[in-house]
Amino acid sequence: MAQPTTTPNPLELGRGKRPKLNNQTVSMRLSQSTREALELIAESYGCLYGGKPWIAGLLDKIGSGQLTVVPTPPKLPAKAAHFQSEDAKATHFDPKEAVKHQISQRHSNHHRSKR
Repeated sequence: MAQPTTTPNPLELGRGKRPKLNNQTVSMRLSQSTREALELIAESYGCLYGGKPWIAGLLDKIGSGQLTVVPTPPKLPAKAAHFQSEDAKATHFDPKEAVKHQISQRHSNHHRSKR
């Protein structure tokens, strides 16, 4: 005669349960590599849900202003050369200056479109 199993159900132990957040559902399609990259970023910023990396938590931090997304500098230094001095053009590319320039361009374009 088989003896009944005495191992408790994982749900009875509290495993597999995550707290309800009452958030609205948004779905998107991502490549596996993009998803993995976003999960690594989420984990590095402490965006975990049920002990796992949480992309929605990462997006929530961005949306609430806790994290700021900054564009990477252009891949080709020639794009930023027009706002550097003549001496610097030949020898040095400053990524901070490139980012400042890119943000100021977007900012001025945004204000022009509102007029």
